[in-house]
Amino acid sequence: MKTAIIKGLFGSYDFWVDPRIVEDDVDYHVFTDQNIKSKVYTIHKTNRTPKIERLIKIKPWDYLPGYDRYIWLDSNMHPKAPMPSIPEADIVCLEHPARDCVYEEFLACVRLRKDDERLMAQQVNGYLEEGYPEKNGMVQTGLLIRRPTDKVKEHARLWAEEVKNKSRRDQLSFNYCLWKMEENLSVFTIKMSDFEQYYKLVPHKR
Repeated sequence: MKTAIIKGLFGSYDFWVDPRIVEDDVDYHVFTDQNIKSKVYTIHKTNRTPKIERLIKIKPWDYLPGYDRYIWLDSNMHPKAPMPSIPEADIVCLEHPARDCVYEEFLACVRLRKDDERLMAQQVNGYLEEGYPEKNGMVQTGLLIRRPTDKVKEHARLWAEEVKNKSRRDQLSFNYCLWKMEENLSVFTIKMSDFEQYYKLVPHKR
């Protein structure tokens, strides 16, 4: 299976370091507006535009076609041991350690000033008017493992539209888009405690 591991590094939010653990059967790619060097990653110099990192994350096959599996890792996630076999699911991601509700996530994003409050409020109020339920799950999208099947691409299409037209906080719209799907997708969530056995989370610069 042809696999791509992809990162994005834009602005001055994170430090760049090459991974200590490198798998032989994987291609490594980083999209960035920074002048970085890597012995592991193929560097794709990309101008920073609004929400570009999110769109590369959501629809990586549009930017790197030809892979059977795409693994997105946020730029502050660094491997410290090889991961075991990947679960069989349409989407593998991280369980949110603190919340299971988009409306609670909205309040946290407001408190932490993650995006424009009015924009996020308009978004989640729209979800509420559509009947999107409370406590319907919440994930962290710093890790995403997907095969580009028709169902996965349809979810990504819906998700990308939400992020382009609404808040850049992609976690606000991930589970909503699953709910909107006519076909169910299988989603396997990894507990953060399990993930941290294999990956180190480095604090952001700011």
